[in-house]
Amino acid sequence: MSGSLKRKFSHRFPGIVWNTIALPEKDIILLEVRNHERKQVSFSAWQYASDLFLWQDVTLDELWWVNLSAAAGDVVLFTIYLDTSNPDKKGLLAYSLHDTKLLWWHNDFSILSVNDLYVNGISTKTGTKEIVLDVLTGKELAGALPELQEKKTANFFKPSLYAEGTAYFSTVKTFLESGLNLLPVTALEYLEHDGRIFISYYVQENGLANYLLVLSLAGEVLLHEKLDESLKGIGQDTFFILAGCVIFVKNKCELISYFL
Repeated sequence: MSGSLKRKFSHRFPGIVWNTIALPEKDIILLEVRNHERKQVSFSAWQYASDLFLWQDVTLDELWWVNLSAAAGDVVLFTIYLDTSNPDKKGLLAYSLHDTKLLWWHNDFSILSVNDLYVNGISTKTGTKEIVLDVLTGKELAGALPELQEKKTANFFKPSLYAEGTAYFSTVKTFLESGLNLLPVTALEYLEHDGRIFISYYVQENGLANYLLVLSLAGEVLLHEKLDESLKGIGQDTFFILAGCVIFVKNKCELISYFL
């Protein structure tokens, strides 16, 4: 059920939208879509301002044991699992954001953090060693390691997660019960932005069902939409705010946005 918010777009994918990475400074959202029946994972780069894909449904040489991990500058980073019986054995693949060309790879690397210049991670060839790679070349930096600081952007916002039993969960639960007769359980995500309140909550309904509620500060319901049902557990970052829109995945396979 929607109130006064106007839908901007909706895209359905041939599998589960497993992961999304927003690149606000480039007007791009990266998506990882996993098709369990075909044992195939594909990746897309969606330009949300123009509602066009820079590239879509791209597969790598490894069709399944690989996932979207991070983006740094104009480089997209993928973790590849080198031994399916040992998930700790990982490598890193670096592709160009603009044309999906393979730039470099490292066959012993687990990402810890990234920025536009460097990738910080763990190598296990000779014990456990923290190393830093140049994001454009993949070459290891010698000497003192630079401090990596993740860049924050002004038009991208994510909610805070509150588990059942915490004071903030109880406060929001009381508000939802008294004002809307809703009975949230387990956890919820909460964000106040631009004069609106965003709450992603769970109820007992054929297992767990996840809903997104958007309210004005006066309590008017602007959007109330079921995101998923029959869930065995909760998710995190079930929605985010980007460039004046709220964006979320519905029923695991549909990316939806509403103007705020």
